Amino acid sequence: MNDFLLEIEKYLDNEMSVEEKQAFEIKVGNDITLAEELKLQKDMRLVYNEEDWAEGNKEILKNSEAKQLKSFFKSDETAVLKTSINEVIAENRLSTSNRRPLFIGIAAAIAVLMTISLFVFKDSSTDKLYAQYIQVDDIPSLITRGEENDKLIENAQLLFEDKKYNEAITIFVKYQSEAESINPLSYIYTGIAYLEVDNFDKAIGQFNSLASSGTLQSKKADWYRAMVYLKQNNRELLLEALQSITADTSNFKYVEAKELIDLIE
Repeated sequence: MNDFLLEIEKYLDNEMSVEEKQAFEIKVGNDITLAEELKLQKDMRLVYNEEDWAEGNKEILKNSEAKQLKSFFKSDETAVLKTSINEVIAENRLSTSNRRPLFIGIAAAIAVLMTISLFVFKDSSTDKLYAQYIQVDDIPSLITRGEENDKLIENAQLLFEDKKYNEAITIFVKYQSEAESINPLSYIYTGIAYLEVDNFDKAIGQFNSLASSGTLQSKKADWYRAMVYLKQNNRELLLEALQSITADTSNFKYVEAKELIDLIE
């Protein structure tokens, strides 16, 4: 096996003559174990060397997942892991008698990096999930036809529908501070508006107020808090909120909560 690894290393480092390279490639074609070792070494080098990864396919780098992964490769977490890998590689080069166990150590370290990288890719889909499950159109209107409406809250909803979230927030907050009796739907609208501008703490505050409102709408608070955690990529709190919803089939968005749990687990 030591010869296996030495040959692979020479092949990948272009240290073989033309004849040696041809002979090695024939051997790879006839030896499944050697072919698997070669593939693993290539994968390891590709993942470990982010410059090769970045330059390998320009088209792939245009999508958001690739950009997020490239950012991860440049993070402090990756730097620490790469330092550990370098230490194993350095030790590996000093010992041929114990090359296989050390090689496994390198592979394990790379596997960790690949696993984390895949998680980054998975996280990048949360924006799509959030857009799919927030379902703003499901929120009942604050404007009731044929009835005397509060112009303040009516204007806030119109701004919300125009996606002018900061302006809507200003009016909703003013409404909530002045109204003698607060329409609980305003907590949903304001919470989502905060969520759309990534003010997660304020969004949670609105949904907590919804939960404490003692109205029929209060039962929706868990779902909207889950949407905050989804957009935050906070898997632990998201699962906790979703599991609370799926504990009772009568809960708001029970079916959607089950679907989400299946998607993220």
